[in-house]
Amino acid sequence: MEPLRQKALKLGAKIVDNLQDLISQVDTVMICIKPQDFSGFLGQLAPFVQGKQVISLAAGVTTASIQKALNLHNVVRFMPNLAARTGTCLTGVAAGAGASEEFITEALEISSAGGSGTLVPERLMAAVTGISGSGLAFVFEFIHALSMGGVREGLPYPQALDFALATTEGAVQLLRQTKEHPAAMVSKVTSPAGTTIEGIQALEDRNFAAAVMASVSAASRRAQELEA
Repeated sequence: MEPLRQKALKLGAKIVDNLQDLISQVDTVMICIKPQDFSGFLGQLAPFVQGKQVISLAAGVTTASIQKALNLHNVVRFMPNLAARTGTCLTGVAAGAGASEEFITEALEISSAGGSGTLVPERLMAAVTGISGSGLAFVFEFIHALSMGGVREGLPYPQALDFALATTEGAVQLLRQTKEHPAAMVSKVTSPAGTTIEGIQALEDRNFAAAVMASVSAASRRAQELEA
């Protein structure tokens, strides 16, 4: 028996030999495949899903297109990110037209497996992709840049990264606990003629805020193009 099958059995997973057998044993089907493979897979799925509920994780594939391909109403779309691996992801959940309230509630519960979920109008799912799906990479870029700033000033990279991670985590926790607006927290850190205002001036001189906003917009536009 191959290692993957052994591991699946050890975890208590059910193993079936074909798609029809798999679908017959479930009420809700979650589709987690690449968007470029999606349309062909829906054709294989369509004969077996009547009366089922479908959750899609495919970026750029609308609930309307899935409903049409499968002749179903109960279709919901998720936009998670890699942080689901640590249980800290906020997943965007968009319900297709005609999806039942019961299924939407169930879908939100399922989305919490990776952290938590929040309902979003499907027309804004591209924005969720820009700020969350792709935005995680933007945060990684910022943390790396912050670390490299420490290296430039003499810290070894591993130690600089420790400081960058602790600083990022600390900022997130402060915002969550105090419920303060981020701009208000900036003012609490920034002293007159001090070190922080010098750094903020350097960020503004290089259009930091505009660059971040543009990155979210660019990712969102690309997500919209994929849906077209």
